[in-house]
Amino acid sequence: MQGLASLGVGQWLGAAGLVAAPPLVAWLEGRRTAWPLGFATFFLLFGLAHLLFAGDIVALWAALVLTAVIGIVSKLKYRHLGFNFLAGDIYHLAASSFRSVLADHARMTIPALAAIVTIVSGVILLALMIAEPAMPLPQRIALFCVAAFVYLCVLWASGGPKRFRFHHLTDGRFHLSAFVASWFGAGPSRRPAFIDIDQEPLPLLPPVPSKREAGERMPHIVMIMHESTFDPRHLGVAVNGLFERFFTPPDALSGALHVDVFGGSTLQTEFSVLTGLSSLSFGNDSRYVFHLLSGRVRHTLPSALKGFGYDVSHISCDRPSFVNCGRFYQSIGFDTVSYAETLPPPFDAERWKRENHDEQLYDHARGQLSHRLAAGKPCFLSIATLMNHGDHRRRIFPIERHGQLRREAVAATGIPFYGEYSVRLAETVGAYDAFRKRFEIMLHGQPAIIVRYGDHQPSFTTALTGLPPSDPALRRTFYTIEAVNCTLPHDLAAPPVLDSAFLSTLTLQAARLPLDPVFATRAALLKDCAAPYFDSASSRKRRFHRALVEAGMVDLA
Repeated sequence: MQGLASLGVGQWLGAAGLVAAPPLVAWLEGRRTAWPLGFATFFLLFGLAHLLFAGDIVALWAALVLTAVIGIVSKLKYRHLGFNFLAGDIYHLAASSFRSVLADHARMTIPALAAIVTIVSGVILLALMIAEPAMPLPQRIALFCVAAFVYLCVLWASGGPKRFRFHHLTDGRFHLSAFVASWFGAGPSRRPAFIDIDQEPLPLLPPVPSKREAGERMPHIVMIMHESTFDPRHLGVAVNGLFERFFTPPDALSGALHVDVFGGSTLQTEFSVLTGLSSLSFGNDSRYVFHLLSGRVRHTLPSALKGFGYDVSHISCDRPSFVNCGRFYQSIGFDTVSYAETLPPPFDAERWKRENHDEQLYDHARGQLSHRLAAGKPCFLSIATLMNHGDHRRRIFPIERHGQLRREAVAATGIPFYGEYSVRLAETVGAYDAFRKRFEIMLHGQPAIIVRYGDHQPSFTTALTGLPPSDPALRRTFYTIEAVNCTLPHDLAAPPVLDSAFLSTLTLQAARLPLDPVFATRAALLKDCAAPYFDSASSRKRRFHRALVEAGMVDLA
């Protein structure tokens, strides 16, 4: 160790660290306007590292490593999910979702974790090998206090935590500073609040009565969320007739669905569809609505249907602990929730681990529907699928399965991931068609409405289109509303692009069910802010949110 010091290796490493820091921070922050806070953030991390390592050089390199780890994780998260790495990802999501992320993106996460472990081990080895003067602890504490003071001053001068509104967290910059700022009031809060709300409430409209004929049965409603599924035609890619009928069935109401997210965070789309609210209306809390709004949203599609006498249930493709979905589903009105990872035989757990096949969930759904249809009550069954989820570099079916389709998809786009997407989509279509036919037989002439939608686009569509994850075109999936043994209302209509927050209202209208004052008001808002709902400047929308709060429909106390 003394030999290394005498050769000046430590000094060279120190100089190299000082040279490396500015371009690293500039690369992570993206624009010059973000650099001041980025450099203040690095200085804060240096002060923090110096509390652990007494030597200046080792502390510098520890800060560099910490900066690189935060920034690279944030860049990867932005690339695949369109969102920067935040504190809430650690204390809300990490424990419940780490296993899933590791399994779904093993080719990326395992090398990344190995690289992080190697780099951290290198810093520890560096601390053991370099002999340099140790700074006394009181001086290191003083340095950290100075760094924290400088950081807070620059954060305040940069606009403070309010600067990190949603649009700043979803563009390709602030990869370092957004994470650290999220620990200083820019991240999720304990008490969520609307960020698009006015002080004056909007008077709710009178209820709209049912449009069913006297004695006409209320239709059963099945709502299916197709994981990571989008209509390629919205991005200029032609599809075959099989896929076309899946996305736009004959005699159905179909179209493009605007969702709040890209690449991931299914929970945000589910939240919008089931509650009629945009997750983005809660700002920096948007990624954590299942946690922060559990028990706080008291007007939802499941609760409304329960009030009409429906048996309300859900089949989840996850487990109860995943992103707090167990508590959230229960809080918004579902009577029963089944979770794929805990289903007993004859559910094939080993096949589910390999394929996450929609067919398996539909088999379980048919069993539930059989019991509920026999009970004579109208039922609402929500199903969340999983087969198209995850890394599309991973083949989940044998190469010869839909081989021609895979080759044609790759040849048409030049994107291998799209070939895997097409294969999984073909399986999705086949499983749904089989379910639809069997469900129709089970109904014995009873009316039903089937609502289907995609939760978000898969991450590879950035490569398919050349667009950044923040582009609105990548927040567009599909929806379709089909009638079985009945017809859709002749006046049922929707704009060219429908926001996911309005899908619950459209579902009630399609079923000719009554609209209470909240749903009636939301239906009227469709003309003002069809999509995207959150970005709409409508004052009526903002006043509507105030009305929901004052009526106790959304509890933010």
